[in-house]
Amino acid sequence: MILKLSEGPVTMVVRSVTEADGKFGKQFVFTNEANDVLYLSDGAASRGLARLNLDAETAVGQTLTFSQVKKDGKTYTNIDRGGTPTATRTASTATPAPTSGITFDDAVALYARCVEAAIQHLAKRCEQAEIPVDGAAVQSAAATLFIASKGR
Repeated sequence: MILKLSEGPVTMVVRSVTEADGKFGKQFVFTNEANDVLYLSDGAASRGLARLNLDAETAVGQTLTFSQVKKDGKTYTNIDRGGTPTATRTASTATPAPTSGITFDDAVALYARCVEAAIQHLAKRCEQAEIPVDGAAVQSAAATLFIASKGR
């Protein structure tokens, strides 16, 4: 089975690492004991393994966790040591999204406390820097927070 990081992190005991030519250039193929395969681009695999002081040969026998992180509109691949090997995925093994158990009203109250703390922090820093704080400055800071959080 082909494992895809877009479906979530993959942890495996690496049985073999080979190179292959893919649609987008050279790739590394990581295979586990169940003959499941994970394809990573040459760059992502090389950087991730080098960060762990491993290469294609020394990765064999290691338990590695592969994951994707999205940041600033880009997707990055991480490779870490350890973890519990992931069971082979099948089409029927969909994991339901976890629920937070927080009510809407509690979420609103929590958000209000966070915004209040951020505004108090802004006011304190402005006071320390001798910068006058008025309603426009608070509104501008709030807009900046909303804009910054939109990209996450």
